Amino acid sequence: MSSTALAKGAAAQAQAHVAFSKTTPPAKSTTTTTTTRTTILRPVQIKQTPLAQTARHVLPALLAGVFALRFRALVADPVPTMATTLPLTAALQVVYAVWCLPAPSAAGPGASGGTGAGAGGGGATGAAGAAGGAKAAGRKPRPGESSLRKRAAAENGRSSAVITAVLSLILSLLVTPFLYVVMILFGAPFLTHSAHTFLCAAHIAVLALLPLFFVQGVDGSAWAVVGSFGAPLDEAFGGLAGGLVGAWLGAVPIPLDWDRDWQRWPVTIIGAMAANMATPTSAATSPSGQPPPPSPNTTTSNKNYKGFVAGVFSGIAKLSVGHPFDTIKVRLQTTNSARFSGPLQCLTQTLRHEGLFGLYKGATPPLVGWMFMDSVMLGSLSVYRRLVRDYIFNPPGHPLHDPNLPLPAHGHGVAGILAGATVSFVAAPVEHIKARLQIQYAARKSERLYSGPIDCLRKVWRHHGIRGVYHGLQATLLFRSFFFFWWGSYDLFSRWLRRHTSLSAPAINFWAGGLSAQVFWVMSYPSDVVKQRIMTDPLGGGLNDGVRRFPRWKDAAKAVYRESGAMGYWRGFLPCFLRAFPANAMALVAFEAAMRALPE
Repeated sequence: MSSTALAKGAAAQAQAHVAFSKTTPPAKSTTTTTTTRTTILRPVQIKQTPLAQTARHVLPALLAGVFALRFRALVADPVPTMATTLPLTAALQVVYAVWCLPAPSAAGPGASGGTGAGAGGGGATGAAGAAGGAKAAGRKPRPGESSLRKRAAAENGRSSAVITAVLSLILSLLVTPFLYVVMILFGAPFLTHSAHTFLCAAHIAVLALLPLFFVQGVDGSAWAVVGSFGAPLDEAFGGLAGGLVGAWLGAVPIPLDWDRDWQRWPVTIIGAMAANMATPTSAATSPSGQPPPPSPNTTTSNKNYKGFVAGVFSGIAKLSVGHPFDTIKVRLQTTNSARFSGPLQCLTQTLRHEGLFGLYKGATPPLVGWMFMDSVMLGSLSVYRRLVRDYIFNPPGHPLHDPNLPLPAHGHGVAGILAGATVSFVAAPVEHIKARLQIQYAARKSERLYSGPIDCLRKVWRHHGIRGVYHGLQATLLFRSFFFFWWGSYDLFSRWLRRHTSLSAPAINFWAGGLSAQVFWVMSYPSDVVKQRIMTDPLGGGLNDGVRRFPRWKDAAKAVYRESGAMGYWRGFLPCFLRAFPANAMALVAFEAAMRALPE
């Protein structure tokens, strides 16, 4: 074959390649980007159409307005009211998904163009096919064909979005039985109020899960990221996180004042979740749709901010799991065997005389306090870790400085001591008020010395001032110095699990957090017993709560030994041990997940 023929053949192949690249539409980007090791979810953004931008504000406001208008009916008769609001809530969520959220996939314009001319279909589909067929045939489209093709593609996209939204609604409702079981495990009435709990779970499913199903579909890798709290706080996952936080905050008043109608199950949960869902959530992005790059001048301050914000989520998770165990622990620590022979008798008597919500007495101080306490503790821990590494174990100016050298385990322990001392000034008054509320055994509020946390704080302040509020601070500082063992062992467990297992990061956080919490309580429990004795000791004076018995720490320690011997320092350890693993493991999972999810 001559060189001229070869040149002509090569030119023909190049022209064919160019023509093929022009006629082949580019692959559409999806919400999920898969790499060889992990799945990264990009932030879901509201559509940029005027309708979507208006609906993103109007529809949540309508949703909140529905529950505001039906609030009295919800209080008076919850089950029929929730049965009527559920279809309306579902309809508003479907409209929100169709109008505002991007569909997970849609056919591009002219996708069926090649067969449209031959089929000769009628209406919009036939017009789109004719236009696509004309383009494929190489002739110039007739006047009006392009507009018909665009209109048909838009109609097909809307119908596809509607079908996707309806399927997402069905999937959300199918999750309702699972949410019902979860609510039972978190303290919902088990033998009564079944219809209340089930309809409440259905509302949570529709409000929180429908947008996620619409955007992510049933992609297992995407839902694994959502389940590990690794998704960005965008319009879909941000709605789920905000809705669940609202539901939890709405549950707080229920165990506090069961005698008020508006605090009956599950009125406040539905109301708080609807109100929280009415606040739009959107991850910050650049005009191109990608997260903006972090400013180099704010990297350090953002890391500090992340530690403090993530601590808030840690405190909420810890309280939701651990407070019933803590109530039993405190009651055993502050009484002798004549009142409760053990944790099981304490639990059964509490349930018999005070009901399920007796286990949540004193829940308000730690709900508010633990969010701040864990925020201060974990935020300051992040700062102290960096300071200890940079100024003690790996100073930048040292000849042996290695920027890649991690902080050793005992360095984490030293940072834990400093963080424990810092948070003690927040924890001491919170734990003091909580302990005094937990040892009130009367079922009726009229028979209690303190009607609630605010009343307790006000009375202590009135008669004993700031010293009374901070009663037990020295014992708190001693107790929290044992954070050396918690954070030192947490680093050791984390390293071992990363080296010898293939567990995911959330699983490593869970197991390392739970095991290190057990180490901490084994080392610190006797000091906690003495601390609880001091905090529940009568203050005397105008409170008229008795005569003070323990003016000093050693007086309380001697009293415990005198009453029960060495085993008295371990009274109540079983519920504490049972509580420590799940409560602190979930707290650290929430903390690490928030640290990964929050923007730099």
